Amino acid sequence: MEKPQAIILCDSRDNIDRVFDPGRLERLKKLARIHNTIIDSGNFGASSGAVSSAEYIFSTWGMPSLSPGQIRSMKKLKAIFYAAGSVKYFAGPYLKRGIRVVSAWGINAVPTAAFAFSQIVLACKDYFRSSREYRTKKDIVWKVEKRGIYGCKVGILGAGKVGRRVIGMLKPFGCEIYVYDPYLSAKEAKKLGADKAGIEKIFKECLVVSNHMPDIKETKGILGAKLFNSMADKAVFINSGRGAQVMESGLIKVFSRRKDLTALLDVTFPEPPDKSSILFKLSNVILSPHIAGAYGKEQVLLADCVIDEFEAMLKGRPLKHEVKLSVLKNLG
Repeated sequence: MEKPQAIILCDSRDNIDRVFDPGRLERLKKLARIHNTIIDSGNFGASSGAVSSAEYIFSTWGMPSLSPGQIRSMKKLKAIFYAAGSVKYFAGPYLKRGIRVVSAWGINAVPTAAFAFSQIVLACKDYFRSSREYRTKKDIVWKVEKRGIYGCKVGILGAGKVGRRVIGMLKPFGCEIYVYDPYLSAKEAKKLGADKAGIEKIFKECLVVSNHMPDIKETKGILGAKLFNSMADKAVFINSGRGAQVMESGLIKVFSRRKDLTALLDVTFPEPPDKSSILFKLSNVILSPHIAGAYGKEQVLLADCVIDEFEAMLKGRPLKHEVKLSVLKNLG
């Protein structure tokens, strides 16, 4: 059988090299005839021959947002395989034309969930606050009030790929898990191992609140001073979701006053924060430079995912990571 035609379309050669190495491009070339030049925004017009004959696109972070005319020029295009996370910024025009889109977002969720889970476990043990207190008081080993993971109330904001995985990882530890997600029914929450709850209840009652909501219009600025001020004594807020969901001024106002609280922020808005931001100065706010997702050797797993899906498509098997137009608007 003749191999189908495919192109690599990406504005970042470095990302292609990281995600599709070592050996991933070689594997892909066994399944398709890959154009020998990476196509990007700059050489798209000069690559009209390869573009017009391409049946499949492979990409990762750096996938360009093409114009309607450029998309129409890919007359034979059947599917896009995106070896990264969210496809929201580019996928709509393709899906509306009947072009299938596959994303490795489910695989990208694995390290993010592991990152959040590790922080939640430490937060349940009150690791972050008690460590700060130990550093200053130095003699509190047998005086500090210690708490455990079992029975700890944990609130998960968002039941997408990451949120669901985090809930599954927490279940064996006997936490009381609550989940906020307008698109999730109480019955579905129970199946996951959590109780559905309102966002106000979660912030008021849970000792740990972890944000995994999608980055959509309805969630922008949803987490403000009122919610943070309602948090339980010595509670922890974790954000490895999106920074735009937090009203930074509100968080700073509350955490400047309430030193018992802790915030673990892997994402912010803007990102990074302004160099003069008070976030860098607050002892009860721990910033990390957006490291929760797939990085280092983890990134090749994203290529493995889309190549597996490509092989499944060629053999007529069902796909596991296809993105449908009907769910695109609720994706992060």
